[in-house]
Amino acid sequence: MRFVDLFAGMGGFHLALRSLGHECVFASEIDPELRELYRLNFPEAARLIHGDIRECKEQVPKHDILCAGFPCQPFSKSGPQYGLRDTTHGTLFHEIIDIVRRHRPRYVILENVGNFERHDEGRTWAIVRRSLMGLGYDVRGTEHVASGGHGLISPHHLGYPHTRERFFAIASLEPLGADPFPRGDRRHVTHLRNIVQSTSELSKIDREEVALTDQQIRCIDHWNALVTVLPEKIQLPSFPVWGDEIYARYPFDGMTPYGCPTSELLACLRRNGAWRDRSRAEILELLPSYSRTLERRFPDWKVHFIRQNRRWFRRIHHHFPKDWVRTLRTFPPSLRKLEWNCRGEERDLWRHVLQFRPSGLRVKRYTTCPALVAMTATQIPILGPKRRFITRVEGLRLQGFGDGHKLPRTRVRAFQALGNAVHVAVVRAIVRSSIMGEEARG
Repeated sequence: MRFVDLFAGMGGFHLALRSLGHECVFASEIDPELRELYRLNFPEAARLIHGDIRECKEQVPKHDILCAGFPCQPFSKSGPQYGLRDTTHGTLFHEIIDIVRRHRPRYVILENVGNFERHDEGRTWAIVRRSLMGLGYDVRGTEHVASGGHGLISPHHLGYPHTRERFFAIASLEPLGADPFPRGDRRHVTHLRNIVQSTSELSKIDREEVALTDQQIRCIDHWNALVTVLPEKIQLPSFPVWGDEIYARYPFDGMTPYGCPTSELLACLRRNGAWRDRSRAEILELLPSYSRTLERRFPDWKVHFIRQNRRWFRRIHHHFPKDWVRTLRTFPPSLRKLEWNCRGEERDLWRHVLQFRPSGLRVKRYTTCPALVAMTATQIPILGPKRRFITRVEGLRLQGFGDGHKLPRTRVRAFQALGNAVHVAVVRAIVRSSIMGEEARG
């Protein structure tokens, strides 16, 4: 069948459909660098790739399958009506609907972020679904378990060591099955060693790109010093560990530092005169950033986390290595936090997958890689046993692309593109389960 690849990015839809014998007849991608790479990666389609879909949709030819990993833009909330132009006008999904209305492809495949179904309390997905149904399509979308579905689809369900749950929707002019999506094996155990490159495979440039900074190494070693010294009988918390709560005394339950009178705040914080002669503004500035919000009561979740942290630190404080707390306070705020997601695993951070996030240093089992993030290059996963970030080739393998697939020139742009890409094997499994499954039944 003939397909069009809209918002093409790295060409994940193209690779998946081509591997199943389908033919690309049109593609669009607004980013000029990705557009040029599309030409290099798919030379047979070099003349088929265009720019902004809003400027080239009139050139879209007749096709059987429309693929689109479209951006999730705000949709209109005005009024109770669901008229097509009233609700999608000004969004890129509106361009998709225009093309679908004109060419009536047999199938439409859409991909978006995992939370798409719940975006704007479900209104966005409702508009997308009703817009396609209004054109005569039977529509199915992956649904969270909490919504009554069997869950989103992730590469790790198909044997890839990559946890990346995404939303997919299928629209068909013929009736679809009740659940046209592949189930996969949600209990399947994956392992990162299947995609990790050996040191001998890395060039000098590769080694420079994936190297950790001195501060990152010191931060990992510092938290490791605490994790490894704690007795086994003391469980590592499943809640986020906030190092700024060590010996903290500011009010948090029923009243915040902002809402607390100065005299009471000083009474809470004064320790051996350390806070004496400081102004209220100076005192507040010395508190953790998350406690300086201009509110008189913290939300329940924050109260809960602070209480958990203070209790845990009171229990373990006599196990702190010498000068450990003092050194911790020399790190930036995000490095003073730890998220241990490896319950029951070996207590050695360098044995796991690590990620520096705004919420802290996250530690996960060395079985799957966390989702590659398009919005930032600072959260690229770290392979603890290798003591380095993942390589570009490993990023390609995680997303189901071949090692030779060409990426943007800079590492930052390369991982932004990978973070935006659709997973090739996931798309292939969906097409086999839905479109090819329907064809076989037909």
